[in-house]
Amino acid sequence: MYSNLTPEMSAFTLCQEAESYLEAEKLDDAYLACEKALEILPFYPLACKSMGNVLQVMGKLDEAINWYAQAIIQQPNWAEVYTNIGSLYAKQKEWKPAIACYEKAIELQPNLPGVYRNLSRVCQQLGDLSLAKKYWYYAEKIELEKKALEKLNQGDILFSQGKIKEAIAYYRETIELNPTLSDAYSKLAEILVSQGELESAIACYKSLIELLPKNWLIPYKLGKLLREIGKLNDALEAFKISRELNPKFPWSQKHLADILYEQGKLNRALTCYRKLMKNHPNIWDSYCKIGEIFIKQGEINQAVLIYRRGLKFNPNLARFHYKLGEALSKQKKLQLAIKAYYQAIELEADNYLFHRNLANALQELGKLDEAIISYRKAIEINSNSCWLYASLGQVYIQQKNWSDAVECFRKAIQIKPDYDKAYEKIAYIFEQLGDWEAAEKCRNKQELPY
Repeated sequence: MYSNLTPEMSAFTLCQEAESYLEAEKLDDAYLACEKALEILPFYPLACKSMGNVLQVMGKLDEAINWYAQAIIQQPNWAEVYTNIGSLYAKQKEWKPAIACYEKAIELQPNLPGVYRNLSRVCQQLGDLSLAKKYWYYAEKIELEKKALEKLNQGDILFSQGKIKEAIAYYRETIELNPTLSDAYSKLAEILVSQGELESAIACYKSLIELLPKNWLIPYKLGKLLREIGKLNDALEAFKISRELNPKFPWSQKHLADILYEQGKLNRALTCYRKLMKNHPNIWDSYCKIGEIFIKQGEINQAVLIYRRGLKFNPNLARFHYKLGEALSKQKKLQLAIKAYYQAIELEADNYLFHRNLANALQELGKLDEAIISYRKAIEINSNSCWLYASLGQVYIQQKNWSDAVECFRKAIQIKPDYDKAYEKIAYIFEQLGDWEAAEKCRNKQELPY
């Protein structure tokens, strides 16, 4: 029957048969199968264990212990066999060797709840109720942790199937079963963020920080959420922790600087941006923010210098040219500003702000036809800006092109019905045309003349 099998496979198959006979309470057949396996491979560990199992059911406990011992000699790290021997000693009320075997099994495989329960029962027999309670607690804890892992895996499956609400419920049940399972908090937090439940996600990340205090990524993610909901001071603290845990990660420092900038703490923000620029010169936004701070502080020359410095590192970044144009415009160096805006547009033609600022500079220089072209291009890109229509309308006023000017301000009012300045401009135009009644109606927002 087994002639075509290797000795190892033959012995293994016989051991499986022995266990099947044992389950069917055919003890003699089980015993014979074990003997055959041992004839093929003497002291085969699995056969020794199966023989021990059979003899144990037969009530031959000492012989069973001997066979289990043979299995351990061949395979010394077999926790299950140590457990079996311990149980046989316990049946014979030999408590010390029973405890020794159970402790060895736990040493080899710490997550065996049955072994802890067996130890608990032995301790009860010995009258050590405190230790018995402790071991029973360990058993329950392990079982809860196993259930938690099952829930976690089920949550993963539900998430992969797109069943988000069900996945959230399973992850929450996982946390109830095992409040120290960091994976559950992490996965739950990510889903909650995707669902817009930011407060709940924040609570998850705070729990994660307690579980994994050395993980820099967790306070970083927490900081981003806190910043998003406007809790800037709390976000600052989170980013500081992340930066301390991983000083080489630049984005914690970047968020710190950005928040300080938003809070108007410009000198502190400037210090952070300068440090970031020194250590990570390829984070271009640092240059832009430093320039903006200089402009806010009236240091226009310094802003120009920092933008030019940025352009040396990355001449193909449209934003640098745009920011340089803004600074030059403030210095009234309009020709240079116009050149910078054109360079920005060449690199990024679909940014309406670039066209708008170019138009502003052209208008200020009196190049009204060119300004009109740029304003129209800006409107083509962003047709929902009342300010662009108003700016274009103002150029038409300068040209005394009243009809086109009125049309621009009408469109501005369509976008923003409470745009008082647009009504005033239309009223002004009708005054220039001598239509005082129409001008008065516009000024009082009664109606727009057609």
